[in-house]
Amino acid sequence: MRSSSRRSRRSDPPGSTADDTAGPRRIGSVVFPVLVVAVLTTLALTAAVVPAGTVSPATPIAASSDAATPIAASSDTAGSDVPPNTLHPVLTDSNASSTEDPGIVELYPNPVAEGNRGEYLVVRLPPSGNWSLSDGYHEVEVPPAANGTVALSMKPELAAAHLEGIDVHALEGHFPLAAAGDRIELRNDDEVVDVVEYGRVREGHRWRAEWGEWRPDGYEPRSPKPVSDTTVTPFVLPDSPSVPVDPLETAEERVLLAGYTVESDRVVDRLVAAHERGVEVRVLIEGTPVGGFQKGGADAADRLDEAGIDVRVLDGDPDRFRFHHAKYAVADDRALVLTENWKRSGTGGGSNRGWGVLTDDDAIAAEIATLFWNDATAEDTRDWASFRADTTFHGPPSDPTDGSGGKRERPYPSRFEPSSPAPADVELLTAPGNAAARIVARIDAADDRVLAVVPRTGGPDERIVRALRRAADRGVDTHLLLSGEWYDREENRELAETLADEPIDVAVADPRGRYGKVHAKGLVIDDTAVVGSLNWNEQAATENREVLLAVESPDVADFYARTYAADWRGGGVHLPVGLVGGLVASLAGAGVVARRRVAFA
Repeated sequence: MRSSSRRSRRSDPPGSTADDTAGPRRIGSVVFPVLVVAVLTTLALTAAVVPAGTVSPATPIAASSDAATPIAASSDTAGSDVPPNTLHPVLTDSNASSTEDPGIVELYPNPVAEGNRGEYLVVRLPPSGNWSLSDGYHEVEVPPAANGTVALSMKPELAAAHLEGIDVHALEGHFPLAAAGDRIELRNDDEVVDVVEYGRVREGHRWRAEWGEWRPDGYEPRSPKPVSDTTVTPFVLPDSPSVPVDPLETAEERVLLAGYTVESDRVVDRLVAAHERGVEVRVLIEGTPVGGFQKGGADAADRLDEAGIDVRVLDGDPDRFRFHHAKYAVADDRALVLTENWKRSGTGGGSNRGWGVLTDDDAIAAEIATLFWNDATAEDTRDWASFRADTTFHGPPSDPTDGSGGKRERPYPSRFEPSSPAPADVELLTAPGNAAARIVARIDAADDRVLAVVPRTGGPDERIVRALRRAADRGVDTHLLLSGEWYDREENRELAETLADEPIDVAVADPRGRYGKVHAKGLVIDDTAVVGSLNWNEQAATENREVLLAVESPDVADFYARTYAADWRGGGVHLPVGLVGGLVASLAGAGVVARRRVAFA
């Protein structure tokens, strides 16, 4: 029986350590030897072609053994139990400098198949030339009939299943693409025309030159989706635990709920009740959360499944996402996006400082519903029964007092009630794909204020942190509030010390009984608030499924700014919104650890 792990996992929270998904290094004619125990074999080729949409017989050839020694990983992944994906892309001395030049344009070294059968590369070739491939140990000639943009594979009939509109030519020699890392040269006669070098590749991931990164087979990133002239209700947790569940309670037609984990009895109660009154209810959760799938989550899923609710688990192959870390719900034509998990400490108001937004706009609900169906119906999802049959669960069972009875459900005071619905323009952001880049672009365009809160970061050189530092350098009032929990404290103190001589203000929160810990992932950028599940590191930005809303509204931004000011102070009073240029002065004697006065409670 499995212990709830289809993939190698680190013990950190999802997205807490950077892992590159950037593409291979394109290094032109510069030679960087890779240590591989292999035999140099030069094999003659005969041309065989599989036209787009068709397959022709191919001579069976031994598949790749993946015996190549991995290229050295970046320091972010060295020593980790998670295989690094690749090195950052580099362009050096390559003759393939435009989309018209000959070159290697796509790699698929690690298919979800025994022995990596069906691996392929795509090249762009002119009609004439004497073309060949080499990895320093194996060499093969490119079939003479291959010209234009074509795929090359030892198993063309299998490779064709992953390609559309591209002819697949058979390599009848032995030319494996090592999943553990390789260096591929494209040659014309004796001249090296193009070279790509890559590190260890996750199963089922492809690289294209136009992408500049590895992506799961079948995954296409989404563009940001802007919606104008809508209304949004902002709220914070633990102050307003009723807001996340009210839409579930009043839904009449559909509830689509997605999360990293679902463990809350109060959430399950409302989902079951909705199903019993005829509402279509669907749930999507992560199959291998850090620390394993908890018994509390299994109990919750059992209840949903026994009630007849469809529960899908992201646990299949090829896995499109390292973690399904999104937290959102669609209830009829309402959409809810959160920083918190569907558990007592999060949406139950039991501990975390979290942010959330609720909108009644049917266009936003439709976009998020489309995302849900895309994620919940792909090959890497399983139904709950099949997942449960071969999974070992961990930890204590669910807490029966999470619902309406037993101990007090919310031990923290309610200081910030949800604001009234406010007019707004909204942009749906997702990861992998656009979320981190759009956040950075907004910070780079900030004029007055950037107030950021996140449990932890990827360090001073993480891309969003760099954007904050740039904003502070140009005079924008910039603050970063971090978690003071014991497992975050040392790392966050180090970041505060590192940035102590820069104009950005960094603080570690002291909740003072107002909440348990900082778990929000949010920003106020001038008159825009960004709320969602994205942690600040490259793994979250490039490998996790994350969902966020960027809400352009002075009212919404000011609501979060007031909460932020109180959390920065460590107090519980409502403060003036005028934070720009005045927040630091208002914090004298505050109950937080500021960057210039580091003293932890």
